[in-house]
Amino acid sequence: MGKARTFKPSDGFTRRRRRLSALGALAPRFSLALDWGNWGASDLYLTLPFRRHRVAILIGFVFFAAFSVPLITVGGNLLGSYDGELFSLVSILFSLFWLLGWSVGVVVLGAVFFVLSCGRETLRVRDNTLILRVGVPGLGFGAIYQGDAIRNFRRREPDEASGNDWRGDHLAFDYGGDQIGFGSNIDEEQARRLLTELKTRFPQQGSAAVQIAPVSEEPVQHPPPLAGVVQAGEPEAVSFTSLSSLALIAANLVPLAGVLLYGWDIGQVMLLFWAESAVIGFYTLLKMAKIGGWLILLYGPFFVGHFGAFMVVHLLFIYGLFVSNLNDTQDVPLSDVAADFTAMAPALLAFLISHGVSYVTNFRAKKKFGQSAIGEEMTQPYRRIGLMHVTIIFGGFLVLATGTALAGLLLFILLKLIADLRAHVAQHSQN
Repeated sequence: MGKARTFKPSDGFTRRRRRLSALGALAPRFSLALDWGNWGASDLYLTLPFRRHRVAILIGFVFFAAFSVPLITVGGNLLGSYDGELFSLVSILFSLFWLLGWSVGVVVLGAVFFVLSCGRETLRVRDNTLILRVGVPGLGFGAIYQGDAIRNFRRREPDEASGNDWRGDHLAFDYGGDQIGFGSNIDEEQARRLLTELKTRFPQQGSAAVQIAPVSEEPVQHPPPLAGVVQAGEPEAVSFTSLSSLALIAANLVPLAGVLLYGWDIGQVMLLFWAESAVIGFYTLLKMAKIGGWLILLYGPFFVGHFGAFMVVHLLFIYGLFVSNLNDTQDVPLSDVAADFTAMAPALLAFLISHGVSYVTNFRAKKKFGQSAIGEEMTQPYRRIGLMHVTIIFGGFLVLATGTALAGLLLFILLKLIADLRAHVAQHSQN
């Protein structure tokens, strides 16, 4: 029997996105744009009835105000707290990253409140496209639908199962296997006028629906390839001898050269591997932008805030245990921190190149950005970095405990290389 598939809330959105993407040139295009009146005499521009709920507006305001208070309080406490040393910098950076992540929730709640209280929904017909947007006067977010794929304009009653019951009686049409609803609390007379106008603008809407291939819930089963033969168009599986794996091995051997040739200690090696985590976070952000498009505006700040706060705390942990032995009366001047990282610049460049090779060969070239959702990609670095950090911490304490600096460092670098390489192969072999 096959492995049971666990359903996640994001699956429905992901399947819908892939199903609409299968329309190719007819796929809807999402946009955030200025939303004023007619652009030309041939346009049809309407402000649709928009249902408002006083209780929902009140709840939206309460949540928006409650989430804004910590943002203002923490932001105000940042002023005048910098003294030019590591601890104060870490404190400021942690607060800034926290504010960045928290601000995503505040912005979303603020947008919801303003849309609930003074929002509107608009409809525009222009050049055989139907544009639906929800927003506030002058600014709207929505989608552009190609007229050739629009079918079956109709009036619908609310349906709790489909999540559109908040609209009340509304209008809808079929698009590539999906049902698109618009308007709210539309009475029979309004519906008759709107439907007559839309059916006149899109006379093909009464014909057969556009057919697209269904999106399978499970991977497509292909016949097994002949032994030793790579089928045309099939991407090569990531292995320990793949280009990206070899680049990763080479980058991990740079600290070994630093230990043998330049006398690096455990603190410098720890800092270098910490910086590699930042490199992984950078490429994760690039992947998220490629996968999600405009969604990076929502997911990007949250990821940078959460991941950045994690990184600055880990930096203080490394300096406290392995670099400077911080205590209550001692801090590290930032000039010393800058000197530490400047000395490791070639090794940092090696890690930047190594993960860049993986980004190009395993993500862009194989087009994995069409196989995962932005939320799934956002969690990927935590799995890999978690394993890497456990190895780093274990190896670091091993070096300190043995007291044999060279032998311990060599064993530490080897353990980290093995863990990192296994995680790399496992991550890029999932698809």
